Amino acid sequence: MPRPSTRILSPEIIARAALDMVRREHDFTIPGVAARLGVNPSSLYHHAPGGRAEIIALVRRELYAGIDCAALRDSARPWRERLAAWIREYRAASAVAPASVPLLVGSAVDDEATLEIYEALLSILADAGVPRADWIPLSAMLDAIVMGSAVDAGAPVPLWRVPEDPAAAARFPLLREALPGADGSERPLQGLDLAVTAAVAQVERHAQGTDDRARRHDH
Repeated sequence: MPRPSTRILSPEIIARAALDMVRREHDFTIPGVAARLGVNPSSLYHHAPGGRAEIIALVRRELYAGIDCAALRDSARPWRERLAAWIREYRAASAVAPASVPLLVGSAVDDEATLEIYEALLSILADAGVPRADWIPLSAMLDAIVMGSAVDAGAPVPLWRVPEDPAAAARFPLLREALPGADGSERPLQGLDLAVTAAVAQVERHAQGTDDRARRHDH
């Protein structure tokens, strides 16, 4: 029997099948991905010899390949602009499949596509004047913003449902006051806008602390 003229499998095809399964079922299995692709599970190991861990890395690469890390590292651009872009672009890529976030944060980051994203972040923090000892703590804070907002992208609209029964509703007067007109499809992005502003201010404080210490040392 002649060999097919095109390859049935590739790392990209496997990653997309796993992502599709995650979107539908909030997880993936190797037998499940193989069934979606119409191949034997053993066939996946030709392209992902590391099994599940490698497929997660392929999913990361699929999600984040479109982020222009060179532009984020471009020191000719103001660091505040680059930091805001880093948060928004990383969040947008992660929000393509909100259910994938627990899988991604539950495994070590060792694929180059994601490592480049964090290398770009550290270059932004360095250009902002943040001391090296604060780079990883600030990265953890920014991770929480990005991944939390990405998960929020998959939340139902509206998110909060206050009971209509008057006796029960009376227990939540502030929610009843705040929710009308505010708990719509724009809520996640409005929250992200506030988070970006807060993140830039926090990085500025850390950089300012460095300047203050330098001035005290000079005196």
